[in-house]
Amino acid sequence: MEDRRIEIQAQNDLGADIGLQTILQQVVTEMKNLTQVTLLTLCLSQLCSEPAKPDQLAEALKTVGLTKNDLGFHPKGYWSRFPNPSRVPHKLHFFDSLFAEPLRTYDFTMVMSQAVRDLLSLEQFEKKNDSLFRLVYFLGIDHKVGIFRGYSANLDPQPAGEAPLIDAVRRAYDASGGKMRTIVFGKKADWPDYEADIRLQIKGMDPKLEIIVASLLLNVIDAWQWRKLALRNVKAEHLRDVFSMRDFHGHSSDGQAYPYQVDDVAKDLDEPSLYYAAQKAVQAAHDAGRELKTLVAANPDAFKDVSVKIPTPIGMVLLSGTGDDQHDATDAAIVIDLGGNDTYGGGVGATTLDVPISIAIDLAGNDIYKTEGEKSSSQGAGIFGAGVLLDLAGDDTYEARKGAQGFGLFGLGLLADYAGNDKYTLGYSGQGAGYFGIGLHLDATGDDMFYLLGDGQGFGGTGGVGVLANVTGNDTYTAEPDSAKAGRPDYHSENKITVSQAQGCGAGMRADGSHGHAWAGGLGALIDIAGNDKYESGNWSIGTGYWFGTGILYDGDGDDTYTSVYFTQASGAHFAIGVIIDEGGNDKHVLRETSGAGLAFGWDFTVALLIAKGGDDRYEANRISIGNAQIRSNALLIDIGGNDTYVLGKNGAGFGEASFLQSYAAPAYQYGPYSLYGNSIGLLLDIGGDDKYLDKVAQDATEPSVRSGNNKTWLTPARDHQNFGFRSFGIGLDAETGTVPDLYMDGQ
Repeated sequence: MEDRRIEIQAQNDLGADIGLQTILQQVVTEMKNLTQVTLLTLCLSQLCSEPAKPDQLAEALKTVGLTKNDLGFHPKGYWSRFPNPSRVPHKLHFFDSLFAEPLRTYDFTMVMSQAVRDLLSLEQFEKKNDSLFRLVYFLGIDHKVGIFRGYSANLDPQPAGEAPLIDAVRRAYDASGGKMRTIVFGKKADWPDYEADIRLQIKGMDPKLEIIVASLLLNVIDAWQWRKLALRNVKAEHLRDVFSMRDFHGHSSDGQAYPYQVDDVAKDLDEPSLYYAAQKAVQAAHDAGRELKTLVAANPDAFKDVSVKIPTPIGMVLLSGTGDDQHDATDAAIVIDLGGNDTYGGGVGATTLDVPISIAIDLAGNDIYKTEGEKSSSQGAGIFGAGVLLDLAGDDTYEARKGAQGFGLFGLGLLADYAGNDKYTLGYSGQGAGYFGIGLHLDATGDDMFYLLGDGQGFGGTGGVGVLANVTGNDTYTAEPDSAKAGRPDYHSENKITVSQAQGCGAGMRADGSHGHAWAGGLGALIDIAGNDKYESGNWSIGTGYWFGTGILYDGDGDDTYTSVYFTQASGAHFAIGVIIDEGGNDKHVLRETSGAGLAFGWDFTVALLIAKGGDDRYEANRISIGNAQIRSNALLIDIGGNDTYVLGKNGAGFGEASFLQSYAAPAYQYGPYSLYGNSIGLLLDIGGDDKYLDKVAQDATEPSVRSGNNKTWLTPARDHQNFGFRSFGIGLDAETGTVPDLYMDGQ
């Protein structure tokens, strides 16, 4: 009876609509055992739910007769003069799929950002024994190799029950084909006596510490053997030639030179074995770091005077205590420092030809890492191997010239700093940079400062993956924009501004106008989860791609400032992908100097996306920016939520515009008819908020735009213009409400 009274009362209150009665009767029948309050709540939630938000991206495309399926590019072999997609060497395996389905770059990016959010913290380092392994997998291994599934590195060190460290060193000799014990004249040689030397050094060592170090060495041997297998077919002279190359940053993007040895190495290299070795090295470093941290935390004073230096045929083993130490870590397979304010010189956590697996672990202290040499890689650098540097605590300073702080060349380089306000300074190639390899720079917490001249802070050079990932803190990222300081002047900016190739940039080597050995760019990504961050750079930066490269910058939350110049901020040229995703905060995007080719700009079959959610954002440029597509590109700026401001030079192409070429209408106009087949789509879509569209009429003067406006729709070219159509459409839509479900992992 009580259920029946609820049903009658609800019908009286809400009306006698037959549809409502049906819903109520169905709920009552199926939920007889619910209480009165719960039943009413369920009824009202079904009757009063909000209508679905309109998909405004679909609506915008619909205005010109397109759908989301018309986004992206599917190159064909009959596209005369278009680079043959199947013949572009070193192209990463995911590129063609994202090039065909641009909106999936959101999913692609969110997987990486979620891995950083979930796994990059000291808490997860201590709690989950595979957190670092999984981070390296999702950020680097999966995108570079595409074969592994991220299950396990399969370590099984099994240290000896008696004298475990001596036994581990003996096994290093065995693996390398040498002997730890030498016999002459029918008896053991008097010299060298490696075993006696080790016994003397480890006398009185905590047994638990000895087991940890022995296990780490055994795991390094395991990785060393897989790396050896990986290079079994590579010619020694080619290996030496490529190993000595430290000037990839100096190679012209137009391909004046052709280092043929690189192609020969790539052909002969067993890539799965190389990166299996790298994953083993990463897991080995994590296992040792966790165990050492727990051991030392229980009694720090007990480890103050530890000092061990053991040579092995696969590299030195260095172990220091909790005091303030000075380290020269060159040619070290293992460096362990248990605490203190330490100073590191040489190639700490970096490979050499003789030491292809190198792991360095510093548990605590305000440390200084400084490498002077032009050719000395350091601080997490993997060249034809795996170089890993873990620093678990302290306000640290890192300085190097080239190839450092997360640098990979046919290998994996990893720098992971888990705590502290850190300062990173570098010349070229690092802070998350990879050429034909993987370079990862991970920083968990602190207000950090990153500075370099170029090729880093998330740079994917030819065939490489470079990622800089940061979780919390108010961070500053600077890629020196002044060409007088950094070199590499760019003619797009009167040679005053440098080619940065930084902060989420993937760039290849064209060579379509020279020797023809055109190498595809890789994946460059900068991922920052939270904080009020500042990004400054020159040209070719901040979510930019070039020549089959993919550049991504993801910022999760915070009031951020982006300042750069040209071919930047969700931009790209020549068959590339450039993306910015900012998911919160009141952000400011500014292009200065020549101030163009950015904020979702595409040139020559490029996919460029700028996606911003929430916050009152500001976008400033002078020309060919803010949703401008040129030469058959897809350039989309989508801002959802907030009171936003858009500023563009009064006569600058943009605000949702597709520039017209005569070849679109006249196929006989040129010998490259592929321009007939791709869609040019320049889109500016703003959903929600009270927005302003301003034309810049002088340096510091603006006026309301006559071409765009709040809660308006516009087309450029206009529907009645002679250039309208020809698969080239500029669309502007400012909508009061709505969504883009493709840009939410839950489809909202």
